[in-house]
Amino acid sequence: MLKHLKSDSNMKDKSNNLFVSGIIVAAGSGTRMGTVAKPLIKLGKKTVFEYVLEAFLASSVDEIVVVCTDKAALMPLISFDAKKPISFAEGGKTRALSVYNGVSQTRKGEGLVCIHDCARPFVTTEIIDSVIEAAAVSGVATASHPVTDTIKYINTEAKTIYTPERKFLFSVQTPQVFIKNIYMISFALAQKQCFTSTDETSMAENAGFSVTYVETSKNNIKLTTPDDIKTAKAMLYLQERNEKFER
Repeated sequence: MLKHLKSDSNMKDKSNNLFVSGIIVAAGSGTRMGTVAKPLIKLGKKTVFEYVLEAFLASSVDEIVVVCTDKAALMPLISFDAKKPISFAEGGKTRALSVYNGVSQTRKGEGLVCIHDCARPFVTTEIIDSVIEAAAVSGVATASHPVTDTIKYINTEAKTIYTPERKFLFSVQTPQVFIKNIYMISFALAQKQCFTSTDETSMAENAGFSVTYVETSKNNIKLTTPDDIKTAKAMLYLQERNEKFER
């Protein structure tokens, strides 16, 4: 179900009553990026990690857990006067295990977990908070954006099997937010079934939970290949240029 989220006092009241843990997943191997660790890539004057961390520090999350393989490389990028508690968790052998390690590091008890790929540096505080508000009501929510390309479902011989209607297709992004217990149930079932997925909402759907799709900015891109870095730098340049003109 797609929700065009609007400012709603009831939604904000529910999210304000829940403890929210932000999980920044920065443990990927980045094999398609070459030898560069994606969190440490410089975009302008800041690293990818710093952009994401700043957005989370300004959001409604109450604590932040950074999942990584090189804590020593990221710690110097954290301001000593950060207004929220920040801790680290070890990356796992798979994305799913890395996220689980991060969730396991959060404060005990009920609440929400807000999972975000560090490889999406243009996430905003508004995006984070809007998905948190939606999950506080529905249990599970994710950032998403309508697909603008025509998609072909093909077989191993590159023959088209069918062309799905574009109006029903959405690109799923992060952050993805869960009531913590829903995430734990979904993860446990996925492990039992050897169910693999590329994101956490697929685990939740596999466990029978419904997902709310919150339409957010297409600019919330993921850095996967070197070409994505070029795109990100161009986006940042245009953003800074427009800000100068607005002044």
